[in-house]
Amino acid sequence: MIPASAGYDPEQHLYQLLTKLFNLLDDNDRQFFGEFGLSTRQFWALHHLEQSEGMSMIELSRRLLTDKSNVTAIIDRLEDGGLVKRTPAPQDRRVILLTLTPAGRRRHHEVLAAHHERIRALMVGDEAALRTAISILEPIAERVEQYLHPPIPSDEKTHLLAAND
Repeated sequence: MIPASAGYDPEQHLYQLLTKLFNLLDDNDRQFFGEFGLSTRQFWALHHLEQSEGMSMIELSRRLLTDKSNVTAIIDRLEDGGLVKRTPAPQDRRVILLTLTPAGRRRHHEVLAAHHERIRALMVGDEAALRTAISILEPIAERVEQYLHPPIPSDEKTHLLAAND
């Protein structure tokens, strides 16, 4: 419900509502993935690795929005469970590539299908209202992402790429 007071701040109200929703969805995922013996980050690591034939620890840390030491702990647990394997990159043995094992692929598909069902149950509602919410939230998400991670100008990209060679 939107307050009708003179001091009403819609940006703060929306931020609080989105924060509440994020926390609820995060708690849902924590409980849900826990039923499969996974943490939320472990599931998303499996998900990103499913989409790639060999991904470095650094790339996975970027995709999970976490640091490399946290990814190491995540991968240690997944490797102990037989879901992920580490292999040296052929072009540079200092780089470790992560891949899913057959058991990791099976687990990912099992959990992903069940997660899709859970999302459908949580988000059930009028399709037009859901599409409206998406059309409102997508530009907000894009603005926040650009604010937090502004695009690198192409001349800086070239400089950064050259510095990493």
